[in-house]
Amino acid sequence: MLQKGVVARIYPPPESIGVANRRHCWVCGSDDTRPFKDRSIHRSLVPQDFRITDAGYGATLGLRRCRDCGFIFADEDDVAELVELYEKLEDPAYEETQESRATQMEWLLKRAARLCPSARTVLDIGAGAGLLVNLARRAGYDAVGVEPSRWLVDAARRLHQVELLPGTFPHPALGDRQFDLIFLVDVIEHVANPLELLHACRDSLTPEGMILLVTPDIGSLTARCLGHRWWHLRLAHVGYFDRQSLLRLVDRCRLEVVHSCRPTWYFRLKYVAERLVQYLPIGWLNRLAERFGPLRRLYDIVVPVNPRDSMLVALRRAG
Repeated sequence: MLQKGVVARIYPPPESIGVANRRHCWVCGSDDTRPFKDRSIHRSLVPQDFRITDAGYGATLGLRRCRDCGFIFADEDDVAELVELYEKLEDPAYEETQESRATQMEWLLKRAARLCPSARTVLDIGAGAGLLVNLARRAGYDAVGVEPSRWLVDAARRLHQVELLPGTFPHPALGDRQFDLIFLVDVIEHVANPLELLHACRDSLTPEGMILLVTPDIGSLTARCLGHRWWHLRLAHVGYFDRQSLLRLVDRCRLEVVHSCRPTWYFRLKYVAERLVQYLPIGWLNRLAERFGPLRRLYDIVVPVNPRDSMLVALRRAG
């Protein structure tokens, strides 16, 4: 249900993603892949398809599943346009969710501080409107964020007085700089070659540094129960991991898992209720909340949400 701003270089370069190789698994390289889900739309992608607050659950590009590692990925030429589309992304409704999303970022920072108490430097890849960077700086970290959406970079400046690096990671302004903590929160499912992204993160870690990676788990009980109606099935997501395929990726990048859990998100009850309309007949309740003061105030409460269908893994260099 949560989606941050997204950034990563598309590997290999967009012009090399073609019919000949697009059906090879992005994680293990296997050509033993099979169709998993048909394309939901019959038009080209547009920037609005990538809105953070999008509720078009179940709509995806055509997806394939690797029979060797279980990774599920988009096999269409649209993936070559991802960076350009993210650069043009605008999502005004995202500004209304900053308070609840800040609670979630605080949860992540506290978890990171317990796992890596000596950390002093932070990099947030896919920094969105700069919430995590802002909170990390307030907590005493030297923090920087990278974000491709020009609109989100402006929102970070306007809402949180944070100057993000506009563009993709690796970013030329960072040079060979290394970080104690690198956050990849709801990012890796948006990129067309997660192997090289994670390799680049590994190269940017200090010797004792740690990567905190969060991504939806398509092997979770929630995902299996909802099937093709699962809320993480969306046009902006082009790669879907279960635990097996994520561990394969981690191993290939010469990293190791030192901690894992099911992360908790925080949303206003109104935000949750508006999205549950797709699964439950509660439209009448939402309309009542617009008119009935006490219920409207209840809908403004921020609540923890953990459907246990996302994975958080903390990674360090192996060996």
